[in-house]
Amino acid sequence: MIPSARTARFLRTYMRGGAAPLREHELRLEVAGEEREATLYLPPSTRKPVPGWVVLHGLTVPGRRHRVLQVFVRSLAASGAAVLVPDVPTWRALRLDVDAARDTLLSASAVLGALPEVKPGGVGAMGFSFGATHALMATADPAVRAAVRVTVAFGGYADIEKGIHTLLTGEHEWGGERHLIDPDPYGRWIMVGNYLTAVPEFAEMEGVARGALSLAVEAGNRGLGSWEPAYDGMKAEIRRGLSPAEREVWDVVAPPAGTPMPDREAARALAERFAQAVLRANPRLDARPVLRGLGGRIVLSHGRADRLVPYTETLRIQSLLPPQADVSVAITGLFAHSAHAGAMHPIRRVREAGVFINLLNQALGAL
Repeated sequence: MIPSARTARFLRTYMRGGAAPLREHELRLEVAGEEREATLYLPPSTRKPVPGWVVLHGLTVPGRRHRVLQVFVRSLAASGAAVLVPDVPTWRALRLDVDAARDTLLSASAVLGALPEVKPGGVGAMGFSFGATHALMATADPAVRAAVRVTVAFGGYADIEKGIHTLLTGEHEWGGERHLIDPDPYGRWIMVGNYLTAVPEFAEMEGVARGALSLAVEAGNRGLGSWEPAYDGMKAEIRRGLSPAEREVWDVVAPPAGTPMPDREAARALAERFAQAVLRANPRLDARPVLRGLGGRIVLSHGRADRLVPYTETLRIQSLLPPQADVSVAITGLFAHSAHAGAMHPIRRVREAGVFINLLNQALGAL
């Protein structure tokens, strides 16, 4: 696959860790009546208007300052684009705010589209992880759809119940084929922190919920994989302050690093009760009904080695989108959720590089 000129510029900067002579401006946006911070990245010079992209981060404490995200958005700007990255405070607080994407895209697309450097006729939206799914769902709003010409989703989910099942059991499936992974505990900590007390038998376990969320915050601040043993001391300290009943749940939610998964049948039963409670508390986390009504240009991508949201969820997104949607999909072995996926055979790496180049050609050529 031959990279387009835009893709070649993106890759050149990406391979340099995002180093490029860009223009960078800090802005303030009004989103849903509140003032928010945002960063605007522009190419070194714009002799003529360039494509505009609004980029949504995921559920992460650093937000738009996430190291991996910054490499990506700087590379995107270096490809010859104006890139606006708004702050989403609720997502930085690790709260699953389902209105944030729509509200943010409405405001950010209006600001970006009004800049003289940006081509008229609409902008693109890119979302990562939780922000990927909710960028897609936001385009169900006619006002967002009128402003956003293409949506690119990296690492999103379709079925929140299946996602919770994976976080607790490591199991996921597609097309009748079952897969097993060692799930990244970061997602489990966020879900437990937000919704454990919605499960009737765990309604009083606020200590477990607070402890799980504090681990997720710590992982976000450190930028170190949540599966690492560096968090074991913090887990043990939180455990000491819990009741015996809470400790039983805590040992499932946050066992020491490297601990084998407990009884899988028990984990499945817990996942089912927990998923039901989450949907009762926040039914709009279920993306499936919204995805079935979407249209327009959509580019989907996922890392095959993702341990947080399995790649089968992007295949599920694709399967739910209606025929009128113009969809491209790339499942790549080059990346996990927010990092490189590790070593692979050189021949396979060349093949996967072709998949990634095709993805960038599809995404960057959509505007």
